Amino acid sequence: MTEYLRAEYGPVKVSYTAELDGGGDTFGRTYAPFVSEHFGSVENVFEWCAGPGFIGCSLLAAGLCKHLDLGDVNPAAQAAVTRTVQENGLENRVRFHLSDSFAQVPTDLRWDLLVGNPPHVNAAAPASDYQHSHSPLIWSDADWSIHRSFYADAPRFLSPGGSILIQENHRFSEPSDFTHMIEDSGLEIVGVFTCGLGYEDYYFLWSTLPENAAR
Repeated sequence: MTEYLRAEYGPVKVSYTAELDGGGDTFGRTYAPFVSEHFGSVENVFEWCAGPGFIGCSLLAAGLCKHLDLGDVNPAAQAAVTRTVQENGLENRVRFHLSDSFAQVPTDLRWDLLVGNPPHVNAAAPASDYQHSHSPLIWSDADWSIHRSFYADAPRFLSPGGSILIQENHRFSEPSDFTHMIEDSGLEIVGVFTCGLGYEDYYFLWSTLPENAAR
């Protein structure tokens, strides 16, 4: 039987295992202050590469979204989220999609804000103790193929004027690694932003869908 840990976000307690924690419960906590300052509360949020849903649940708990969808390819993440939903009575507010990026997500869904802590490391990057102790599902994105697929499909799932706010790591990437993917998909880059004191290695890459964009 799986033994779950708990991460607390106000009234919401997120169930997770150490193997599912890709940093969302540490540097991922910088999302809520940033979203509060720059977006305020939105109707609905999708967390990409969600794992147990640390980021999305932190936004929900802070009153920064009313409805939350979580997507991940790992069935272990689905099991953890199911437990979180049941224990917190979130059946009417949180849904999980077992999906390879958007491949298995219903095509009629739309969100105001897409967030995520995706795999930060191109497979060609040097190995580290972190990489040896975690599944490649957590850290490895060979040739940035996961990012490329995400940005190619993401505009179809955004509400008009919706935004994408992805957290990346300066140790393994530069914003220029992703800007061409964003621009090729018809999105506009708002900017690159620091994640705050103590998290200087991390940055937010914010892009948006113009309200008149064809999808």
